Amino acid sequence: MEKPFDSPERLLLIGCSARMLAQSAVRAEMRPVSIDLYADRETRACSESCEAVNAAGIGFERESVLQAAERLAPAGQGYALVYGSGVDADPEILEALARGRILYGNPPEILYSLKSPDAFFQLLGEHDIPYPESSRTRPPDPENWLLKSGRSEGGKGVRFCGRAEPGPTDYYQRRLPGRAMSALFLANGESARIIGFNTLWTADHGAGRPFLFAGAINRADLLPEQRRQVKAYITRLIRALPLKGLNSLDFMLDGEMCRVLEINPRPSATMALYDGDFSRGLLAEHIRACRAEIPETAETCGVVRAFKVFFAARDLEISGDMAWPDWCTDRPVSGTRIGAGQPVCTVCAEGNDRSGVERSIELRLSELRKRLYAVRS
Repeated sequence: MEKPFDSPERLLLIGCSARMLAQSAVRAEMRPVSIDLYADRETRACSESCEAVNAAGIGFERESVLQAAERLAPAGQGYALVYGSGVDADPEILEALARGRILYGNPPEILYSLKSPDAFFQLLGEHDIPYPESSRTRPPDPENWLLKSGRSEGGKGVRFCGRAEPGPTDYYQRRLPGRAMSALFLANGESARIIGFNTLWTADHGAGRPFLFAGAINRADLLPEQRRQVKAYITRLIRALPLKGLNSLDFMLDGEMCRVLEINPRPSATMALYDGDFSRGLLAEHIRACRAEIPETAETCGVVRAFKVFFAARDLEISGDMAWPDWCTDRPVSGTRIGAGQPVCTVCAEGNDRSGVERSIELRLSELRKRLYAVRS
């Protein structure tokens, strides 16, 4: 018998895109207030109030997000806080947001540990968790290495080594061939349940952002032994860091070994691939796990689901005449101006066959491109 869920009376959601969190909140009969970079149609529809704030590099412009939070969900007024992408890139923002609010998620001190390259790689080494060769000093063969930001997320701070100058939190990491994958899991500070394994897709944004996250599918070509490896890594990590709620572990295959790339210590975009498998949605399970509860199993229904971000090929203004297909989400409101290379919306597909779902995604991206730029002309 399913346990009752005691939902927060007041809930503040913050992330670069708060849409998936807001939609999941509705499944649990919560009506949140939401802050993100876009205030798209779906986020507005699922939120009691919604506000877009300014971006700054990888995450948020600090003052604008703090001011918006105080307007929509004043500290000391009983609001719970759940954060997504954009906040973990700046632990100082989380420290400020958590004051006077109930935090459902990993605290700032865990973010500091995971976003400091030296501390993170020491943690992996101490617990016998393999990762690609990494260095804080420039390697002698830079063409085989990447330069990464310690406070990156979604591939925004990953670039080819070349002649790029490192910043204070940057590090070099040997480039591995193949696709990046992830494991989405729930943790209660002591144990974890893996929800699913995913293959991650990147966008082709040239030398500036060659590994920008562009989508995912809830399938991964992994042997049983490789799945056991990842599960063991997660178990060891939780013994060292009491992770709570929804988290994801990114990794790559190196032969038959899985090597860890990073941990996203908050609900990741891949939660959208599984949210429909949970009667109350995964946000409710995230909150329960932060309260030290965790399901006995986290089995999903087996439906193949995928999504890809549609990026603008050139500058675009969203017309009021645009007829959005029902397989689009994160739809911008009419009149929104979007620069070349920026995200426009997300295209989704699901079915029983992986190749069929992947084919549907590509066909839908092509169809959307025709619709958007036909309307524009």
